[in-house]
Amino acid sequence: MAEIKPFRGVVYDPEKVGDMAKVMAPPYDVISPDFQDRLYSRHPNNIVRLILGKSTPGDAPGNDRYSRAAADLDKWMSQGVLKRDERPAIYYYTQTYAPEGGVRLKRKGFIALSMLEDLGKGKIHAHEKTLSGPKADRLKLIEASRANFSCIFSLYSEHQFTINKLLEEHVKDKKPVIDVPDDDGVENTVFRIDDPGVIEKVASIMKDKALFIADGHHRYETALNYRNLMREKHPESKGTEAFNYVMMYFSNMDDEGMTIWPTHRVVHGIEGFSPEEFLRECGKYFDIEEIEYDASTEYKAREQFIVKVQEAGDLYSAMGLHIGGRNSYYVLTLRTSDVMDEVFGSAIPEVFKDLDVTVLHSLVLDKLLGITQEAQEKQKNLIYVKSYHEAFKLMEDETNQLVFLLNPTRIEQVKAVAEAGSVMPQKSTYFYPKLLTGLVMNLHTEEPVTA
Repeated sequence: MAEIKPFRGVVYDPEKVGDMAKVMAPPYDVISPDFQDRLYSRHPNNIVRLILGKSTPGDAPGNDRYSRAAADLDKWMSQGVLKRDERPAIYYYTQTYAPEGGVRLKRKGFIALSMLEDLGKGKIHAHEKTLSGPKADRLKLIEASRANFSCIFSLYSEHQFTINKLLEEHVKDKKPVIDVPDDDGVENTVFRIDDPGVIEKVASIMKDKALFIADGHHRYETALNYRNLMREKHPESKGTEAFNYVMMYFSNMDDEGMTIWPTHRVVHGIEGFSPEEFLRECGKYFDIEEIEYDASTEYKAREQFIVKVQEAGDLYSAMGLHIGGRNSYYVLTLRTSDVMDEVFGSAIPEVFKDLDVTVLHSLVLDKLLGITQEAQEKQKNLIYVKSYHEAFKLMEDETNQLVFLLNPTRIEQVKAVAEAGSVMPQKSTYFYPKLLTGLVMNLHTEEPVTA
């Protein structure tokens, strides 16, 4: 079962830091070096110093960015920059945003502690592959700081929206503890809820829910590794210690505010690549529609291209393609639903075969282009981009041999893959908006309490 607990969250004191927006940051894994610099200069107490501190040439174990994060955490707590809530609470967290060209949406959820479960052995499911490097990095941070600075983003299903209605009703006349925009203009609003009756109702409803990790796979597996290390150090542990829990954001996957963006792929560095041969090979498995353009029709062709990829994806597995140096866009639509069966048989689980990312990674990248699964995981020939704008920009660089536009993975596909105990390729989903880091933190210095 999904066991959740309230906790005494650690939050910034606005009287100490001033503009709360200036101490927030996106998740660590989307922060570029340039953006890291900007966050450092934005405010001396920006959360980036804790989640992604800078390295220095003289770093050594015990004197590195992890130890500096722990020292900054202790200093900020002693200075009152960060303060711990007096009562255990859950935190109702909404994000209001407007997708490009769309109406404003509100994604609703709450932050609480979740008891850690081994993936695939309980009711917490992953859907994406993880890599060892990020997990080792995050483990060093949690060992040094003994804290969760960022939430795992999880999904549950509840068609009646009982929890959302309960929390909305409870906070309707209350003032949020945090209300800040992020760098994308998303409004992030947090209400503290410490009413034991409300918390107990939420915990009771969640007890029979399966949880699907939407974002934070590396951090969840890191929390498991940390728990296992602590259990080895403390064989007398009872299971109620703080290291048995992780801070998590819970959002209803049936909510109308749930948005998944695609992540597009750019291929480069393929030796001996022949566009003509590649298109011939694609023609064995895909119907191919070509959209030609010149300088005067390029932008109109782009709009048509995107629409056609989306329309094709409503019926079959489909993707867009641009080949470097050519004034053409291509829409690749899998000829029949049996193609993946015919090519791979039982080598690929059934739940994968209708996923666009599987068709791209297994059929196109691996089989047709020779980019092995190992090379894909190392991103040897791949660049990932999250927007059409970035993808079209990279098409202008002819050293990029291929650019693939994908449709978003559907929420029901995420659920089916996770329930089957399988994992998708990296960056199969991009849940938008990203959770803001710095809203609430969890210290591993006391046992979670019962609501």
